[in-house]
Amino acid sequence: MKITSDVINDLLPLYSSGECSSDTKALVEEYLTANPGVSLPSPADKRLINATLPGRMEAGDELRVLLATRRRLRVRSSVMALAIFFTVAPFSFAYVHGQFYSLISESPTAAAVYGAIGLLFWGIYFGIKRRAGNI
Repeated sequence: MKITSDVINDLLPLYSSGECSSDTKALVEEYLTANPGVSLPSPADKRLINATLPGRMEAGDELRVLLATRRRLRVRSSVMALAIFFTVAPFSFAYVHGQFYSLISESPTAAAVYGAIGLLFWGIYFGIKRRAGNI
């Protein structure tokens, strides 16, 4: 199989960053010695290549990503808990001195406010999920 310059150009970023296998390294070096017109990327090109390669992380990036993910999950869980609470609150009742009291029947305005707050929190929750790409 003939190795074309397009194949070598695809391999040069991996070769210059040192992330290729020894066989790929040998193939690229063999091609470069046989074709002196092809040059390695300059240091500026290497920085651009390293910045655009997926999966390239600096030291400490993994911890920052983990902590940010944990924080987002904590916020999303808290918003969901509040959404559930305010959605169920209008249907709450109490048993006092032998009598049942319902929030909807005793105070429909407060029940409507709780329901509206619940809907607001559900909107926030699904907005967070949509931004995270979970829907």
